[in-house]
Amino acid sequence: MPLIRRSLLMTTMLAGMSVVQPALAQENRSITISGVSSFSLIEPLIPQFEEMTGIDVDLQVLPYPQVRQRSMADFVSGTANSDIYGQDIVWLGEWAEKGYVVQLDDLIKRDLTQEDLDDILPGALDALSKWKGKTWSMPFGAYYFLMYYRQDLFDAAGLKAPVTLDDVDAAAAKLTDPATNMFGVSMPYQRGAPIASWFLATYTGAGGKLLKNPPENFAPTLDSPEALEVLTHYVDWLKYAPAGAIGHHWNDQTVAMQTGRIAMTPSFSINGTEFAKPERSVVAGKVGYTTMPRLSAEQEPVIPFGGWAVAINAKSEKVEDSWTFIKWLTSQDVQKQLALINGTPVRYSALEEPEVQKLYPWVSEIVAAEKEGQVFSDYRPRYPFYPQVEEILGLQLNRAALGEVTPAEALKIANEEITKVIKDAGHPVE
Repeated sequence: MPLIRRSLLMTTMLAGMSVVQPALAQENRSITISGVSSFSLIEPLIPQFEEMTGIDVDLQVLPYPQVRQRSMADFVSGTANSDIYGQDIVWLGEWAEKGYVVQLDDLIKRDLTQEDLDDILPGALDALSKWKGKTWSMPFGAYYFLMYYRQDLFDAAGLKAPVTLDDVDAAAAKLTDPATNMFGVSMPYQRGAPIASWFLATYTGAGGKLLKNPPENFAPTLDSPEALEVLTHYVDWLKYAPAGAIGHHWNDQTVAMQTGRIAMTPSFSINGTEFAKPERSVVAGKVGYTTMPRLSAEQEPVIPFGGWAVAINAKSEKVEDSWTFIKWLTSQDVQKQLALINGTPVRYSALEEPEVQKLYPWVSEIVAAEKEGQVFSDYRPRYPFYPQVEEILGLQLNRAALGEVTPAEALKIANEEITKVIKDAGHPVE
């Protein structure tokens, strides 16, 4: 796939190369990178990297399922069609334990200072890159799951920001008006990762955890009353969603909010930034935010965490050039530039930039949540068995949304099948 060029940002960013050693002139130095749509945000910066290092970059931006398929095809066959892969947080354990990617600790020790490492958000570095005490990738984008809502509509209706699931129900009912193409709430219901990820974020925000108490007890909790209550709300929200929502991916949810058709949209902060950009969003300047709704107002808020890292294919013959790119991409200055574009940097120094906080006011809450330990990175457990869990759960949740089974039946089936997967993986289930 050809690299798409965009206009360069008006900045030299020379300081951003402080952790990158200038490359010696060589011919045919190139690396290939495969990532999801958020990786397209780095395209305007890549020509500067190429000029500074002499390393050509072929950035291949693919849909989420294709990144998964391409990476696994490379890893299983022992090839290196891509030198660097974008790594979803839930792939970390699988890639690390199976040796699919390069362990980075020696390179980090050689090239990065402790001061530099301390600037990286602990929730990002620990959750996205570290597995069993070793480092297998470097964090690229830190995504925090929040409830975004139309502040202007809530104010006009005399509503406060939703705190509980019942609050979401009440506000959605009040703000839904199909005659004016306005709907109260939108969620992804598409089978697979979309509905599984968003349901688990809702469950986590409401106080639930998919696994009881790993590593001592990996028993899934989908047969709990709390999980049933959350899924019942989740399915009922279809009454307040636009037509076709039963097939929505998270990208459809984002567009619905951007185009002014939705009053509430729980989502990752990477999508929240799209609501704030006036060139792309008709609701820019009208969106409020809060933590995910709980079962009761007395519960402490929890912020589900996700995101992407960058990892080097273990079969790549271009480890040093790949590492040079990763150091550049995760450097302070490049992260500050990306923060202005997507609001999801992995460094304190970028989140604390006044201009970033003005554009995306929720980042100050993220900094506080990181420091107060309110960020929960295992809302989708990062163990190697998770892709199977997501497939099972995504199917059963979608069946419940379609009305093929009741929410209780969907969760019972999912819990039983997931229990077997976890037992087969050798983990204790009590």
